[in-house]
Amino acid sequence: MAVGAAIPERWLADKAALTPGVTKAEIYHTLPTRHRPIGELPATLAPAFKTPPTDLTIFVGEAYFVDHCLNHHPDVPDAVHRRLDEILATPEEVILDRREGRDAIILSKTIDSRLYLLVIRHYPPQLVYKTLFPADKARPYPALPRWKPDPPTKGTPSESLDHARP
Repeated sequence: MAVGAAIPERWLADKAALTPGVTKAEIYHTLPTRHRPIGELPATLAPAFKTPPTDLTIFVGEAYFVDHCLNHHPDVPDAVHRRLDEILATPEEVILDRREGRDAIILSKTIDSRLYLLVIRHYPPQLVYKTLFPADKARPYPALPRWKPDPPTKGTPSESLDHARP
């Protein structure tokens, strides 16, 4: 599977068919909950995780995805979900989320003049799409460290942290 990540169009259609205000229980009763692959994390981002994943496939369940769209982030247009591969391939920032034992990265990307944040979490051995939402600040999560790969030097790239300044 290549970066070309995308939320299946059927999931967006299923989301559109549901009435706003539908409960999580109703969504989980109606739609499949099994995790399905939706794309692949670029190998260049794997070292950003505390425990680098060996399988770069990103998974999510349709019911989880639809519940998040309808009940948590209804302000994210389907057009932004269709650009998941762009967010993964060319994030503006990679923010490390290690709070409360998490092993997650938050990728930021401006799309149509609005900053969006995509959260990918590592639950070994699986990478999971957690959420996609609009940022409410120009510099989200200022206290969390930023990650950027070191320039390649005669060997394997290593990670570097750019600790955020408040």
